[in-house]
Amino acid sequence: MIRACLDTNVWISGIIFGGAPGKIVQLALDKKFVVITSSAILDEVTRVLESKFELSSKDVKRLRSRIIQVADVYEPPGELKVIAADPDDDIIVETAVVGNARYLVSGDKKHVLPLQHYGHVKIVSPKDFLSAIGH
Repeated sequence: MIRACLDTNVWISGIIFGGAPGKIVQLALDKKFVVITSSAILDEVTRVLESKFELSSKDVKRLRSRIIQVADVYEPPGELKVIAADPDDDIIVETAVVGNARYLVSGDKKHVLPLQHYGHVKIVSPKDFLSAIGH
């Protein structure tokens, strides 16, 4: 089964706005591919949903638990230094690498998508990921 790491922005966009990221989140929750994540990604999703979008902590905890149920959760050591312009994004790439993901799905056109790949990980937009998996 395909292994894919979803950037924080894909989780947030999918949960809040739908569209291609929403379809990916639903496919992830339905276990149509192996979801690779980390505590760092989950923490950021939690923080953004609660602070920026004002979802209740109860709803966010429920969602986080659901993601953990369907995902392989890794704890990357934080050693990868790839994105000088935004070092916070390094943990996303490192999660994909440590989790042996085939894809890193991101909507970050400024820092993450321009990489195109890192090692064995292909970095793609949500739309391109859906095409790659035939959805």
